[in-house]
Amino acid sequence: MINTSLDVLYISLAVGFLVLVVFLCMTLLYATFILRDVSKMTEDAKEVTDKVNQMVISPLRVMNTLMDHLKPVIESVKMKVEEKQRRRRKNEDD
Repeated sequence: MINTSLDVLYISLAVGFLVLVVFLCMTLLYATFILRDVSKMTEDAKEVTDKVNQMVISPLRVMNTLMDHLKPVIESVKMKVEEKQRRRRKNEDD
């Protein structure tokens, strides 16, 4: 079966390529597992950001809109209070 040193070379090359293919297959398998885990982590991170958006950012946005509508009313009340205080001081000074 093995007659010359060339046959030994071919057998060693075949075994080497077989080992290389096995390692490449294992690497591909582990890369697939890692990418699957990364996909799960990004999905979990998306769920967390959606919850933060729902629990924190949305109420803050509603409060900001509410304050935009209430700001003119607050300013008018503030002006009236300041006018009353000026009148009261003016009356006390006289």
